[in-house]
Amino acid sequence: MATSASIASTVQRQVAALGDGQVLTIMMEGQTEVAYYKALSRMVKAGKLVRLEKGKYYKPRNSRFGTLRPSEMEIVKTFTQRGGKTVGYLTGNALYNQWRLTTQVPNKITIARCSRLPEREISGYKLKFVVRPFPFREADIPMLQLLDALTDIRQIPDTSPATVIPLLVAKMKELQPSQLNRLTRLALEYPPSTRALLGALLDTHFAEQKTGQLQASLNPLTRYQLAGIEALVSDKSKWYFK
Repeated sequence: MATSASIASTVQRQVAALGDGQVLTIMMEGQTEVAYYKALSRMVKAGKLVRLEKGKYYKPRNSRFGTLRPSEMEIVKTFTQRGGKTVGYLTGNALYNQWRLTTQVPNKITIARCSRLPEREISGYKLKFVVRPFPFREADIPMLQLLDALTDIRQIPDTSPATVIPLLVAKMKELQPSQLNRLTRLALEYPPSTRALLGALLDTHFAEQKTGQLQASLNPLTRYQLAGIEALVSDKSKWYFK
């Protein structure tokens, strides 16, 4: 059984290995948990760590303006990585701002995960979580982010579908054929309007891509509406757009 001294030494090594502003996430169970958190508490009191919330600490970055908070990327990483595995990814307006789909800087960071968490504020960052109730891999994230943008296309602020769609098509053209196939399969987990828009874009810009499964998944009695769609796709009626 580890002693308090050995646990304190372990914590000191972990903190020494952190870069400035880097977040340390702790997942402890059993008898060593209390001793571990006591060691962390001593590091906080010594000013070598800052507590974000239970189990999350960061190594403070000091500047002439004072102690700087961790970067947005570091905060996102603490909720999208667990035990070396990817369990979530950045989405929403923070992503769309990064992709230059909108110039508006969001007041919340949205993270998609395989499990639900309540909204919270950490170190001045407001976090919102959405659930993706299907299994996905780290390699799927670029495709999931594209599908999220297609789903949210009417809600992305300070822009229009006519502006956003060419930018998303450009990102789709960066994908390998195997990734386009995966994009099509993942789309089956998304709303019908997303599947219809993706199918129309694939037909227009990727003629070699098979879209039969997407079309078969749609209800032919349902009609979709998107401003300016007739100028963005080659055949809107095939995909049930008004």
